Amino acid sequence: MKIYIKTEEGKRIRIPIPMWTIRLGTKLPLEKIAKKHMREKDAKYLELIDWKEMRNLIISLSEYKGLNLVDIKASDGTEVLIQI
Repeated sequence: MKIYIKTEEGKRIRIPIPMWTIRLGTKLPLEKIAKKHMREKDAKYLELIDWKEMRNLIISLSEYKGLNLVDIKASDGTEVLIQI
């Protein structure tokens, strides 16, 4: 996965994230860690996520290299592109 950001000043940022790290993140106890840093009313939504299905979704997405998940261009010139 690649995240591309272009700021209104013209600065370009590219963040590559290997898919294996995202899959690994679905196996780790991130829910417990995230709950410590979230407001209680927001943390309850983490319990609704089925992490096994999330992992299956990520594995399926890795078959679609080049797919744009997010492609946003703001009126101030900021652009964000998230691509598999």
